[in-house]
This record gives sequence, structure tokens and C-alpha cells, in this order.
Amino acid sequence: MPAASSLETYNGRVTAARLPVLVRRTRRLALLALLLAWGVTLVALAFPFMSRTARDRTIMRWSRRLLAVLGIRAKIGAVPQLPAGALLVCNHVSWLDIYLIHAAQRVHFVSKSEVRAWPVAGWLAHKTGTLFLERGRRADTARVNAEMRALMQAGAWVAVFPEGTTSDGRGLRRFLPSLLQPAVELQCPIVPAALRYRTLAGEYSAAPAYVEHVSLWQSFLQITGEPGLVAELHFGEPIAPDRHRRELAAAAEQAVAGLLGLRPADVSPAGTAPQTPADPPA
Repeated sequence: MPAASSLETYNGRVTAARLPVLVRRTRRLALLALLLAWGVTLVALAFPFMSRTARDRTIMRWSRRLLAVLGIRAKIGAVPQLPAGALLVCNHVSWLDIYLIHAAQRVHFVSKSEVRAWPVAGWLAHKTGTLFLERGRRADTARVNAEMRALMQAGAWVAVFPEGTTSDGRGLRRFLPSLLQPAVELQCPIVPAALRYRTLAGEYSAAPAYVEHVSLWQSFLQITGEPGLVAELHFGEPIAPDRHRRELAAAAEQAVAGLLGLRPADVSPAGTAPQTPADPPA
């Protein structure tokens, strides 16, 4: 029988090794619940009376607060200063990506329609300007493209994840070109961006990766159980929309891969799992 000082779980009892993790996780989840409640209150009661500028600033501040509540330190590079609307393209690792990007720049995301059904988060995303796309329906792509054009014409930034799904953050999938068409038609610049997550020691972290069988609740538990995380977001030079959308997708993909320090072998064909380099890029 294990000694009383055992650092493992015995007969369902929580031991000393697990206690700090559980305390940290419980505290962060409680603060997250309070922050979500505050977000719902703001959106429901205050947003109707705010100017667009005030709403945008509130969304950015709230996103920074969410990262802090989860123990995530954001390291964000300089955001390109553009006079009008733009299309942001970025690699996709986690639902956290949305708040990391919002901490740097107010954008309108294009997201899969399934997110709209998420409790609380889906409603907040809808009310804060996310465009929901029903994947696999050409007619819906045309509808979303029209909404993207309207936003960019009004001077807003729209953000897409052209990989079409998430990865573990150590590789990159081929960029799909369909959602780049509005930028071509409006001649709006395309801004490449790259994000990744590290431990406090600066090593690769898989905790935020929202992939395969991981549920949203499991993702919450993984992230809140970490001692802390560092989220990095860097922007590349804007790309002029002076080519066919397929060529632009390839150029944006190359720019994002460069920001991540990836080799050509680390970029997987569309629809396949990204390759995993032996050593994650520094």
C-alpha cells in the first residue's frame, strides 16, 4: 500500500502533486465564468448604445483580459498600419487564436457554422461580428464573400484561417484560396500573420491545440491546468492583391510559413495532417 506521502492518486483521492493543478484550474475556470458573464452583459445591454469605435475597443480589452485570466502572456508584434480595410490570413491552432488576434487588432472572423451553436461563446461571437460559413456549400461561400466585401469596403478588417481547420501548431496546411476572392475584387491588401504557443520556458506547447477528438471542455481543462503559456503573434508585410487568388493563397502561405520558421517539407497538402518537424521552430 502506498505511503501517506505518495504523490499519486490513490483510491480516487487527490494527492499533493495534483493539488496545485486543481487549484489553478478551478480558480481560472471560475474567473473565466465571471468574465463570460460580464461579456454577455456588455454585449446585451451596453453594445446597442456604443459607437463602433467604442465596441471595437471593448472587444479588444475583453480579449486581453481573457488571455490574462487563462494565464496566457501575449507577445504581439507590430500591426501593419493601413488606411482602409484588409484581409488577415493566419495559421489556425486553437479557439484561443480569435482572442489573441483580437488583443492586437479588431477584425471580423469567418468561422465554421458549428461555432454558432457553442453555448455562450457562439452567441458572443455572433453578436461581436463573426461571419459563419457552412462549409461545403458553394452558395454559402458566395454569401459570406459578399458580407466580407461589405465589411472591407466600410474599412474593417476581416480575418480568415485559410488552412480550413486547426493543426497542432508545428506544421502548416496548404492555404485554400476561395475566401481570398473579396480582397481581389476590392483590391484590399492581404496581411499574413502567424501565431504559436509556448510554455513559460519557451518550448513548444500542445496544450492549446484544438484538434481531432479534443472537446471544448477538454480544451479548457488542458489550458487552465498549465502553469502558464506564452502566445506569440507576428504580422508580415501586406501582400498586394494583384494576382489570381490561387497565387495569392500560395504567397500568403509562404509568408506565414516564413514567420513560423517552417521548411517547405512542413507544409502539408490541403486536407491532410501537417507534418511534425523533429524540432519545433524557435
